[in-house]
Amino acid sequence: MKKIIILFFLSLCFVFAKPKVAVAIPPLDYIIQTITEKRFLVHSLYSENYLTENLSRKEVREITKNLVYLTLNLPKEKEPIKYLKAISKIDIVDVSKGIIKIDNNPYVWTDPLNFRIIVLNVYEEIIKLDTTNQEIYSNNLDKLLSEIDEIFLNTKKDIFTLENYNLYVFDEFWEYYAKRYRLNFFKRDKTYFDAKQIYETILFTREKSIKKLLIDPNDEQKLITFFTSNSETTAIKNNIFTRNWEANINQLTKDIIEK
Repeated sequence: MKKIIILFFLSLCFVFAKPKVAVAIPPLDYIIQTITEKRFLVHSLYSENYLTENLSRKEVREITKNLVYLTLNLPKEKEPIKYLKAISKIDIVDVSKGIIKIDNNPYVWTDPLNFRIIVLNVYEEIIKLDTTNQEIYSNNLDKLLSEIDEIFLNTKKDIFTLENYNLYVFDEFWEYYAKRYRLNFFKRDKTYFDAKQIYETILFTREKSIKKLLIDPNDEQKLITFFTSNSETTAIKNNIFTRNWEANINQLTKDIIEK
């Protein structure tokens, strides 16, 4: 009788066990939890501090406890994926498939239409792992896609209000956003410059009517202050690895169009 009770409870645990999925970065976690209403256990290999994180092999091994790993083929994923393939049989799925990349730039999700493709790819993996709740997931997928479409259209409308489409950037994180909305991003090196370069930068800034510098929060504050004070611009901080993709894209647009 005791064995029967134990087996009964073990069977219940199995039935109600949450599928385990590993992902590269928090925005993928956001997609899964939004669609599944937190019915999945999601392990993000990197946090929102992706740029400053250096993972140990122990941290990478934790991924093997999951059924599948969803990758975006980011530069820092290369070694962990190689290690995962060597020590486990975890299913590794590229959820950026179907996206046309710009010079192998992997930061594709800043474009809402690219993010839409990623969402659909992630959904395919979700229903492979849990068919029981497919109707719920399908409805939530439709809602999320509608929200993404709305963000795409609202952003297009907001960007159209700009007097000019020129900005400085230190990195290529927002290249897909820029291309989608026809913004002109002038990339600058993260270096200090001399008096002649300061003069040339100010002339260029005025010629192009550039008002803002788009940066990652991890950029050195001293360098940011130096550049903005010597280019007559103000800095906008944006972390593309922020978990809540929708809120982050909306904030990015708001910061860009703000006068």
